[in-house]
Amino acid sequence: MMLILTLGFLACLILKDMLCIFCFTLFFLVYLYYRFKDKRILALFILLSLFSCILVYPKEFKTYETYKVVEIKKGYCIGKNKGSKIFIQTDLDLSFQDEVKVKHIEPIHTDDNFTLFSFTKYNENKNIRFKTNSIEIIHKSTSLKSRLYNYLKSKPNSSIVLSLYYGIHDETIDEIYTMLGYGYMSAYYIVLHLLKRKYDETKIRRILLVFSILFGHFFVYTLSLSRFILYQLSTLFFTSKPNQIACTIFLFGILQPTQVLSISFVCPFLLQLVSYFCTEHKWIVQKLVLIGLMFIYFKKVNLISLLFFNILRKLYGLIFIFGFIVQDLINLKLPELTIHYAPRILFVILFIVFYIQCLKHFKWKYLLILFVPLLEIYCNPFFQVYTLNLGQADCSVIVEPFHKSVVMIDCGQNLYRDNVERIIMPFLENKNIHTIDTLILTHDDFDHNGGYDSLKDKIEIKQVIEDSNQIVNADYPFYLLLSEREAKDTNDSSIISYFTYDHLTYLFMGDASKQIERQLMSEYDLKADVIKVGHHGSNTSSDPDFLDSLDCKIALISCGYKNRYGHPSVETLKTLENLHINTLCTSDCGSIAIYSLHHLSFLVTNDGMFGIIWT
Repeated sequence: MMLILTLGFLACLILKDMLCIFCFTLFFLVYLYYRFKDKRILALFILLSLFSCILVYPKEFKTYETYKVVEIKKGYCIGKNKGSKIFIQTDLDLSFQDEVKVKHIEPIHTDDNFTLFSFTKYNENKNIRFKTNSIEIIHKSTSLKSRLYNYLKSKPNSSIVLSLYYGIHDETIDEIYTMLGYGYMSAYYIVLHLLKRKYDETKIRRILLVFSILFGHFFVYTLSLSRFILYQLSTLFFTSKPNQIACTIFLFGILQPTQVLSISFVCPFLLQLVSYFCTEHKWIVQKLVLIGLMFIYFKKVNLISLLFFNILRKLYGLIFIFGFIVQDLINLKLPELTIHYAPRILFVILFIVFYIQCLKHFKWKYLLILFVPLLEIYCNPFFQVYTLNLGQADCSVIVEPFHKSVVMIDCGQNLYRDNVERIIMPFLENKNIHTIDTLILTHDDFDHNGGYDSLKDKIEIKQVIEDSNQIVNADYPFYLLLSEREAKDTNDSSIISYFTYDHLTYLFMGDASKQIERQLMSEYDLKADVIKVGHHGSNTSSDPDFLDSLDCKIALISCGYKNRYGHPSVETLKTLENLHINTLCTSDCGSIAIYSLHHLSFLVTNDGMFGIIWT
């Protein structure tokens, strides 16, 4: 009963929205009534539901002049003052409990894309919404915590130990082991197993619990360590495994209500339920759960790491114990045999169903879930048009149903980031795109073709188009317009792409100006449902008469957040608004996707917007 109630409490925390919590509570109360026939249980869950509303209610952010460093990650720190946290990005050498004066703050914003990690959302879940890169150190800490960190950091080849002790991710360790805290947990059980042979196990657990709390105080309370401590506390008060798990869920939900969907909590929780409820083929079920979670959270699975999961977990425990003394103990860079896959809703639903069924009774037919990725990837009947969010750069990916063909328009770069390495290739890998049939480089600007040299070394490109006279190898109508034109500069030489699929027509303008738009009007009788607005929404493009003649429904603009060019211009946005054209900017909503299947067409943005396109 206690486990069922806390699972309902956990569901309320996950839902977050008050209306969703209310609706779920009504349905869950009906279930509880028919299951237990006890009004006291109904009253208790109502209290838990109300309590969850208090926990998930948005907290008001207060700004302070000074912050104390409480968390250190690779490339940044987290400062805290009372309940408010701030993201600190600086080249200054900061340590734990250093006090800094903040001179300027701004909202955290990252160029978010489908299937890729969102740093903005990650910090929002930790109630961190603002950042600063302008600070002044007003006090250097001399605490034991600070001295321990500086000592470990100064040692040669200390990256592994910093990963295991502080959760500072390093590429030498698979990310899952750092996030799940398996270094500390494995060390705990190694010590417990050795000492309980000679001493009373209950006393040893109590001593190790105190040590765990002290370790978190002098190092850092990562999510995984916090969850582990709460679980050890629950074992002191409850003998029943379900009650121990329920107590852990409840306490973690109170302390970290916004983190109940983090892998640091979800993975150990699901594996605990498997170890308790699953009675047959437990090892297989655990591996399948890990595979599912790796796909859902990381969009990839390293088969080598998965195969040696239990061995590596124990090895990290030994390194955790002796790493404090021996800093250059071992290099754990494993060979990679990685499968990339970004799950959709079908896989997530089937994974949940599969998991619940396996807790009751495992059947070999459940292994069919491993074929779902193949079905979702290669049996996708939708025509897909993606506009990636590269900041002040351009890249669009057009995928024909069933992966029949892939066309990419531009692969732009930024001066401050390698877009090919950080965004384009991870996106293609997660979509299981291993070949680009046609790459169209609209014109010779760094923000449009700057990534070509890097991209061609990483993926097969069958055809590269750099001239409007070339023909796109596609089995659907795909034209390059205005091969003969009067161009005054490179932008006006942009290749203009015009293609149709499922009764939707698309026009991609590159950086072409109003002069080229007028030439298009005189040369063709064009209609387009979707236009990729020219020159990032600059006022040099988007002539009102041209846009009006197209009879557009949707305008896409690719531009950087707070870019120095002021794109998109107020003039262009006003023109689009006056013509009642729905406008989407990557700087505001992240990457944009349009899907179509016959007469069914809809769009989705990375920030959660959904809209049906009527044709």
